[in-house]
Amino acid sequence: MDKVFIRNFILFTLILFACAGSLIFGLIRSEQDISQKDGWVIHSHDVILTAEKLSSLIESLLAAQRGYLITGNEDFLKEYAAKKAIVSERIAKLSTLTHNNNSQQSRLAEMRNYFNEFSLKLEERAKTFAGEGPDSQHHLGDFTVIDGLRDDIMRLNRAILSEEYEILDQRFNLLEAKKKQYFQSLFVGVIVGTLLLLIFNGFLYNAQRKRRRAESSLKSTEERLAIAIEGTQDGVFDWDIEKGRVFYSRRFFEMLGYERPATIGTTNDFKALVHEDDLPDLWDAVEKYLNGEISEYMQDFRMKHESGRSLWIRSRAKALFNEKGKPTRMVGAHQDITAIIKTREKLETEKEQAMQANRAKSDFLAHMSHEIRTPLTAISGIAEILMKRQQNLDERQKQLVSTLNSSTSALKELINDILDFSKIESGEIDLEEKSFALDDVFEETIRMMSLRASEKGISFIFDYDVIKNIDFYGDSKRIRQILVNLIGNAIKFTDSGGIIVRASVEKKAEIVLLRIDVSDTGIGIAPEDFDLIFERFKQADSSVSRKYGGTGLGLAISRQLARLMGGDIFLSSEVHKGSTFSALLPLKMSQNVTDRNAGQRHVKKLNDQIQSALNEQTRVLVVEDYEGNVVVVGFILEELGLDYDVANTGLEALHLWENKHYDVILMDVQMPEMDGFAATREIHRIEDQKNMKRTPIIGMTAHALVGDKDKCIEAGMDTYIPKPLVEADLKEALLKHLQNNKKAA
Repeated sequence: MDKVFIRNFILFTLILFACAGSLIFGLIRSEQDISQKDGWVIHSHDVILTAEKLSSLIESLLAAQRGYLITGNEDFLKEYAAKKAIVSERIAKLSTLTHNNNSQQSRLAEMRNYFNEFSLKLEERAKTFAGEGPDSQHHLGDFTVIDGLRDDIMRLNRAILSEEYEILDQRFNLLEAKKKQYFQSLFVGVIVGTLLLLIFNGFLYNAQRKRRRAESSLKSTEERLAIAIEGTQDGVFDWDIEKGRVFYSRRFFEMLGYERPATIGTTNDFKALVHEDDLPDLWDAVEKYLNGEISEYMQDFRMKHESGRSLWIRSRAKALFNEKGKPTRMVGAHQDITAIIKTREKLETEKEQAMQANRAKSDFLAHMSHEIRTPLTAISGIAEILMKRQQNLDERQKQLVSTLNSSTSALKELINDILDFSKIESGEIDLEEKSFALDDVFEETIRMMSLRASEKGISFIFDYDVIKNIDFYGDSKRIRQILVNLIGNAIKFTDSGGIIVRASVEKKAEIVLLRIDVSDTGIGIAPEDFDLIFERFKQADSSVSRKYGGTGLGLAISRQLARLMGGDIFLSSEVHKGSTFSALLPLKMSQNVTDRNAGQRHVKKLNDQIQSALNEQTRVLVVEDYEGNVVVVGFILEELGLDYDVANTGLEALHLWENKHYDVILMDVQMPEMDGFAATREIHRIEDQKNMKRTPIIGMTAHALVGDKDKCIEAGMDTYIPKPLVEADLKEALLKHLQNNKKAA
């Protein structure tokens, strides 16, 4: 008999025993239920008999008392006392029998009260008859009260009997139902047992028939299996672990270039074909799988081809284990994945080349940013200085200074657009989350853009009353950037008429949105070009680029920023009639009240605060190799009344610092001999070695890509300021460290 038959035989035997046991258990439980229900019926009979006797006892009690009143015989009083004791006993017995029935208990409590009063009245009447009680004539006439109490007792007793009869009927019906169920279960059990025996006999017959059929077809099955193994493209192996033999299919050797038939061998035949560098790891994985340390076996390794080259093989297998958990057999297949590995290596090479190209692009962008920003810092700084000192210039000179300043601003915007787009494209731009007054952003934008509009002779209307006094939570600089880009784009393409900017608040699907519509009367855009203008370096018409200029990055950056904030920018336009760009941004209301005059007060008091933080010995070291930037930074420091020295290299800065120990160092990053990073590390190393006070170092770099700030901080710089320098940012950084020095002193 095979294992399947034995298993099924045991299963059917267990089923028979389980059914027999269930039947016996059910019959025993049914008998117990019947006995229980029969006990309940007897219990109800006891309650009824006790209650029925109680009625006759009450009448006997009353009759005995009347006999005494009529004859005066003392024997009636004795009979009365005996009957009274029996009644009390019966009431107590009823209370015990019905202790689980709240309604009966309530009636018995009421009956007990009536009986006590009834007994008291009877005894008072007996005493009156004997001449012992007061007002004899009154008590002798109190038959109505006694009869009423008797009637109340009888009424309650009838109610007890009535309910108990109902309970008796229910219990009797339940008992009959249980008896009927018992016989039905017995009948069904006999039928089920008979059917199971018949099914078991059928199983034995069917098992014998299947075994004869399996034996007759075993040979043909083995032939089909052999054909399938030969026909597959994978090399099949079957390792009998207990006997130490391995079956290898013909394809197992054929994929390695060997002309061998299917054969029985050992694991050494397999090991001899595995590349010697891969064999230790491969066999370690096999042993871990067979020991249960890993749940699945799949390994990629090299095998030796007959020609001498190596093939990459993917091996998958499944092991069988005995009841003790030891492996007895392992069956699997080998697949040639050489082409897949070569494709993967090619893709990895191409990926690495792409990453190198991307790094080269980033390095080039960083280098060009530095090279452009370094002279631009000097140009923009000088332009701002000249703008502040233009009262002594003639109109022609003022015009030249104004042109210089506007050109510098345009160049800074261009560089910032390129850098912003690079950050957005690489997914490395971060949005600030802080509270600010939304109308302050709009007012600042008006001041910036109204001049451009007036220079072009077009009207400029800004309607933002709805958002006044709204404290917004988000990135004010990026919202300002979106506004400037949209309005600047409208001014650029509008030669007549004007521009209207409206701000409103609307609600869509439970989301409150800030809507900014920038409408112009410019050249308009054809519907088929709507998507094109939001692409980088694209404009609707190449002739437009030649006429109006621009990089084509402003709208692309604005839409990307809006989407980063969870919003978007939409366009509606008609050629020669103008366009409307609508920015929709989630309106995040700030929980804090913004101090709307803080910025103005800060700007106004910035110089005074720096002056108050100075002392006679305060000195600043400017480390900068570009002369134009030295001039600009020097002018700002002189205006603040700060003494400063200049070093053109990091090495020169280190020597000056060792001699004077400055209060603040303004450190450029890229310099000859020793860069700013190395100089900063060396200064702090010497401070730590000699236990000196730490010198605040403010990094100044024309590199403005993502990660440049982190590089400055990692080198030990305390603050980072990108070039072109913003005067207010430089002053704020100086103030912070000068105040810290004053507190430490």
